[in-house]
Amino acid sequence: MPPASAHSAATRHESELGFRIWRLRNVGFMASPHTHPDIEVNFLFSGGFSYLHGGAITPVAAGRFTVLWGGVPHQTVAPGIVDPGIWITLPLAWFLQWQLPHGLQDRLLRGEIVSARPEAADRPLLERWLEDANSRHPGRRRVLLLEMEARFHRLALATARPRHRLHAGPEGVGQIARVTRYIAEHYRDPLTVPAIAADAGLHPKYLMRVFKKQCGVSVWEYVTRLRVSHAQRLLITTDTKVVDVALESGFASVAPFYQAFQTYAGQQRPLAYRRKHRLPAPA
Repeated sequence: MPPASAHSAATRHESELGFRIWRLRNVGFMASPHTHPDIEVNFLFSGGFSYLHGGAITPVAAGRFTVLWGGVPHQTVAPGIVDPGIWITLPLAWFLQWQLPHGLQDRLLRGEIVSARPEAADRPLLERWLEDANSRHPGRRRVLLLEMEARFHRLALATARPRHRLHAGPEGVGQIARVTRYIAEHYRDPLTVPAIAADAGLHPKYLMRVFKKQCGVSVWEYVTRLRVSHAQRLLITTDTKVVDVALESGFASVAPFYQAFQTYAGQQRPLAYRRKHRLPAPA
């Protein structure tokens, strides 16, 4: 989640673009682990910090395009983030639709923090993305989305390596990492809390308690947010009919889709959202 100082701009970006991008610095450290159903990009201009991510300490250095999945419980270690940088949170549903090579999707979902070697072009690229996001110009925003997808493809090509294994952590951390990975891989399928719990070898009531404690939301809210994010991308980038968008995103019918969409997309109906946010075709 963005720091309080960036909340307004980040929320506007999420409403208008479907993802968040913001500049931050000196936000300190997190007192406890948290999760969110997004792919997160960290890019520090200077200095460094460390994550406790999935029970393992991982340093993040300046000048490196660093990516992690927020579904694995994580927190910054004291003194936290002091130096300036640019952060992005990208809906997991968007990331999955890019079909990136060399198992990057699987590596992130299994708890690896992927960090590219420093490239001189990255800082001006991210600075330009932030300017494009703030510009409200449809053409610049279209280029931003294309460049972001291309940068992730380059990351996958440059960092192919064996998977990182999750380490043991505080109570529930390893379990929740497994649960959120299962949800990420199956959110478009028919899901129930008992089925999710069974995959992790947990009692449903225990799962709901630990998940709420670690993630701050219920299991079902987590699933629904992923499904709505998937629908948002389809509405913005395709001409797919609303009923098919609902089914493709994991909803059993249109009625629950409309209810969930209005809850998590600023009280907008799907067609109104498409008309407002659809990027125009290139001239």
